[in-house]
Amino acid sequence: MFNRRTFKSGFTLVELLVVIAIIGILVGLLLPAVQAAREAARRMQCSNNVKQLGLALHNYESTFKRLPAGCTNSAFPRGGPGTHSFGPSYIGGILPYLEQTAAFNSLTWGGRSPGYVGESIPSGGNLNLRIAQGCNPPTVCPSFSRFGQQPNRENYNVYAGIAGAADMVSFNETRIFSFTQGGGIARASGGGLLGVNSFLKFSSATDGLSNIMIIGEQGGKILRLDRVNFSWILASQGAALQGQNDVTGWLIGTRAAGQIPFPDPTCGTQGNNGGCDRDNRFFNVTTVRYRIKQAPFADTIFGGMSSNMGANNPLASFHPGGIQAGFGDGSVQFLSDSIELETLKRLATRDDGQPLGEF
Repeated sequence: MFNRRTFKSGFTLVELLVVIAIIGILVGLLLPAVQAAREAARRMQCSNNVKQLGLALHNYESTFKRLPAGCTNSAFPRGGPGTHSFGPSYIGGILPYLEQTAAFNSLTWGGRSPGYVGESIPSGGNLNLRIAQGCNPPTVCPSFSRFGQQPNRENYNVYAGIAGAADMVSFNETRIFSFTQGGGIARASGGGLLGVNSFLKFSSATDGLSNIMIIGEQGGKILRLDRVNFSWILASQGAALQGQNDVTGWLIGTRAAGQIPFPDPTCGTQGNNGGCDRDNRFFNVTTVRYRIKQAPFADTIFGGMSSNMGANNPLASFHPGGIQAGFGDGSVQFLSDSIELETLKRLATRDDGQPLGEF
């Protein structure tokens, strides 16, 4: 009898390599689509965050007949008699309208620096630390790439209240306070709806609520002057570097006592410069001066950019192509990176009376 040899069918090495190559090509084709779908979902959630903040502002205005200030001070001294300490941001005021009533009622709103949870003991801020950490207002875009941890601070905020605009060409904005910040000159405006210690009515937006930006996304990554490193832009801090922990969060406001263009009206009026705060940091608000995602992040080129709460840090996001913005009528729109700067400034001003370009 003859022996029969059984041959088992299988893939040759060449066939396996071809299959692997085809799978690799398919994955390469599908991955961008999957990433785009995920970003679309994150962008929608970001839009919902801005929508919630906008509706909360409307409910606040309906209740108190005025909007909250973008940032406020506390009359309790921080630097000697007559000075002031950090009050809360606009987000602190609208907590009850963000389903955070229990936290709002538990927070301390008086004493020294109730808005700054990193304040030394004894202070309202220190009492607020754990409560603010347990509070969860919608202050962070899901696309935002975190750079550090917050073991001793509340969460970040990437949704800046729009205080106004500076260096406009088509409108003479006189509500401007100019000051030295870092290596340049910063400009803070009082022409928006969420300003420094300004409790405005919606009726002050004579350009129409659909034509005024009240919240702008300010949470992105911008190249620094060295063209190698990046700064993470934050409405609540200014900017931070990779690995930096415990930056200021959504609750902090300002120490300034007055309104723009006179944020420090008591300075020099109490003898020996008593009453001077000399702290021109306005947390969780911004004055529009530069293009969306303007780079490089350098105060020597763009005055008012600063890691320590730059008054003119640009609006920014991790969304490709633009940022989310909330308007006075409660709508949310995606503003393109390529929007004309002058149009962006008009959107930030409540009463410039100028026609808007396309956006």
